[in-house]
Amino acid sequence: MTVVNETKRQVLTVSGKGETKQQAFAAAFSDIQKQLIDNGDEAILRIVPEKVEPLKLIKSSYTEKFLFFFFKRTRTTYAVTLAVTVAITAIDLGALTFEDVTAPSPDALSLPNLKNMLKDVK
Repeated sequence: MTVVNETKRQVLTVSGKGETKQQAFAAAFSDIQKQLIDNGDEAILRIVPEKVEPLKLIKSSYTEKFLFFFFKRTRTTYAVTLAVTVAITAIDLGALTFEDVTAPSPDALSLPNLKNMLKDVK
């Protein structure tokens, strides 16, 4: 048997938003797997982030009030855009050849005595 898995490196740009810094980074990192699955014809075994470079970090704040006067509070949201270098261990499904075997239908009726029953009908 030959070894079919290979490791390659790729740079992805991901972004995320959240009410805390941790939520923003977690939302960005969850996009890594989605982008890799959408882009390739391979079965991914492992994704390892090797280097993370922040491209854009934004902190947005505003004050909200209940009925224009009461219960003032400041709301903060964070948005991050990151360039992430990942090492991907995957199996290239396009390079594999599958053996083509024709199997009987699982919903076919098994009537072994059909010929004998038809002979008696005539």
